[in-house]
Parts: sequence; C-alpha cells; structure tokens
Amino acid sequence: MKGRETMYLMKKYDLMKGIKQSYSAEIIGLDRATLNRILNKKQKCSKLVAYCITKFLDENKEIDDFFIKVD
Repeated sequence: MKGRETMYLMKKYDLMKGIKQSYSAEIIGLDRATLNRILNKKQKCSKLVAYCITKFLDENKEIDDFFIKVD
C-alpha cells in the first residue's frame, strides 16, 4: 500500500519581499493565488513545489531551509 505524499508548509512568509508574486508564480509554474496561499502558510504544498520555490529563492538552499514537513 502506497503511503500519502509528504507535504510541506512554509516557515517564513516574507521571503519574497520586493519580488512581484505574479512574476514569481510564472517562473515557478503556479497560479499567483496558490503561491500567495503557500507563502502565507495557508496552504501546504508537495515536495516538488517546495523544491521549485526554494530554488527560485536561492539555488544554494535546501527545502528544509524554507519549509517544514507536515503530515
């Protein structure tokens, strides 16, 4: 039986200060509203989305620098 996918929740919400969310969302591949909910800790995301956001913010960082694992 396959387990549920691990989900991630943003640690900090002010990481993209000064960067337009519409631009960020387009580069990351998300809807702006979805990115907004993730950044404001109102929505969890998959590991892939957490990875994409992390690398957009800083290519030298890891997912754990910006997100916490949640069930």
